[in-house]
Amino acid sequence: MRTEPKGMRFLVLWILALLLVCSNASAHLISAGFGAINIQPEKTSVLIGVPVSMFTGVDLNGDGFLQPDEIKSGRLQIIEQLQSSIQLRLGDSSGTVIDDQLMVSVHVDNKNSTNQIEWLRFLDFPKTALTQAITVNFKPEALKSDYLLQVRRLEDTETAVLSNNYPSHTFLKGPWGTLTAFTEQGVLHILSGMDHIVFLLMLLSASVASKRWVLVLTSFTLAHGVTYSLATYGVLYVKPSLIEPVIAFTIVLAALLHLLHWRPNLMVESAGIFSLGLFHGLGFASSMAAVSKDLRFPIHSVLGFNLGVELGQLTIAFLLWGVFANLSRFKSNALNAESLSRWVAWGAILLGSYWFFDRVWN
Repeated sequence: MRTEPKGMRFLVLWILALLLVCSNASAHLISAGFGAINIQPEKTSVLIGVPVSMFTGVDLNGDGFLQPDEIKSGRLQIIEQLQSSIQLRLGDSSGTVIDDQLMVSVHVDNKNSTNQIEWLRFLDFPKTALTQAITVNFKPEALKSDYLLQVRRLEDTETAVLSNNYPSHTFLKGPWGTLTAFTEQGVLHILSGMDHIVFLLMLLSASVASKRWVLVLTSFTLAHGVTYSLATYGVLYVKPSLIEPVIAFTIVLAALLHLLHWRPNLMVESAGIFSLGLFHGLGFASSMAAVSKDLRFPIHSVLGFNLGVELGQLTIAFLLWGVFANLSRFKSNALNAESLSRWVAWGAILLGSYWFFDRVWN
């Protein structure tokens, strides 16, 4: 995430949106990692600032910057790479290109070298597509940095942050579209987060009992729901760089307590898992606050995300249950289950310790 004050970032985007409304091609002040898309009946304008590091075969002298002659000679190549890496769709339509402009507003030396390009594209969409949901997708090669995008259609506005972990977003959806989109994000959040998976495996393998597992999963989901809701409504924000080491520490802590044979009753354990789950939700929730900003259906996003988290956890639990069920084929079932639990705990300590020190010093 970028480190500028959030209020200033959105002020800049509002100014850009106004410029796009009032001018055809005069908006030249935009930083790499920012973008504004303005959908109007007569035409759609897309303005995105991108770092020159995303381009290949254009920086001829290899100095990490682009000079005017390099931009001029590589114009078509730059546009081809941009349109293949950053895709905009209204419903099923990708529109018809009216015009492409490459602009430079940042100069780093007296040779007019620049470390970013501002891409302004005008598109014509069929009238039937103008009311459809708007999907923006970034390919990996374009995600040299996170992108803060604002999409405006008449009086509706929505802002989202796209990154390597969240390369695509559908803007201005209806309530059902918002619910399904954030359900998918909840599932991906759990299944793509190795630290969350290790934490859950540690908790679930500690004791295999259906009632306990229900309480464990529910407590973890509720904790995510609390932090996500607070971040969505702007009540809470914590920098991921601060919370990520804490998440790693919770993994080590849970594993150590298991190896030390700390066995509290279910209610105490659920309360502890809920407390640790708050930290797991904080890092993701803070980044998702920008994704959720200006949503017309914030309640649907909260419900969808929590539903996705629960579905992701149930997938992990189902697979783990299958592993323990197969252990029943062996005569020394209890010993095998206990051995597996200890191995998971030691693995969690090793991984959690590595993540902790890596996140503290990087």
